[in-house]
Amino acid sequence: MLMFILFLLGIIIGSFLNVCIYRIPLTKSIVTPASFCPNCEAPVKPIHNLPIVSYLMLGGKCAKCGDAISSRYPIVEMLTGLMAVTSFLQFGLTIYGGIVFTLVCLLIVISCIDIDHFIIPDRMLIIGVFLWALFIGVNFSLENLREAFIGSGLFAGFLYTSRVLGKLLFKKEALGLGDVKLAIVLGAFLGWEMTIFSLYAAFLMAAIYSIAGLMNKKVSFGQMLPFGPFLAMGSVISIFFGEEILTLFMKWIV
Repeated sequence: MLMFILFLLGIIIGSFLNVCIYRIPLTKSIVTPASFCPNCEAPVKPIHNLPIVSYLMLGGKCAKCGDAISSRYPIVEMLTGLMAVTSFLQFGLTIYGGIVFTLVCLLIVISCIDIDHFIIPDRMLIIGVFLWALFIGVNFSLENLREAFIGSGLFAGFLYTSRVLGKLLFKKEALGLGDVKLAIVLGAFLGWEMTIFSLYAAFLMAAIYSIAGLMNKKVSFGQMLPFGPFLAMGSVISIFFGEEILTLFMKWIV
């Protein structure tokens, strides 16, 4: 029952994340006005604003103008609900679990905005810094602080070096500065060991996506891809399952 309640809360939060994803890049208020259709700007009725359910009821179309509603809306809602449950299963009803879930929500917003606009808004990163400060506040130790600084330096340093080398080799921007700034925040949460794992996971997933995209002709050679989502996925995997994966890997190679 508790997990069902957490899932419901998660999809409701996911609905709000969709608002943030759409409005923040347009510098619109995330509070007012109430939800509306991006095409005809008709207000969305409360019955048509239920997470996941309303999308299915409406057949993925606006009730007023019939314009298609992006499938991202229910996907984000479902993903947020599942991550709420996963956070509970992995960390319990703890302050750390709450911080991690909030970080995941932040990364969902950042990833979707990066996909749409190739930007990572600074205000999102500032929220990440406040989350890290809260994390350090409830888990303070010199060791945790040292790990945070090393993780940030390693993560951001590697990406910044990749950015510079990419520009020299390809004569164009290979990584955005927003990715480097995101790495500063993520590295602070991860520490140096999980930072290495996260980098490996991010580049591996980006490579797989690029190769698959080239094969089915959805990605062209030399096309710039938003890297924020891969950094986010690599970091989330590291936070939730990194230690277990590394333990299994070490057992396998020994």
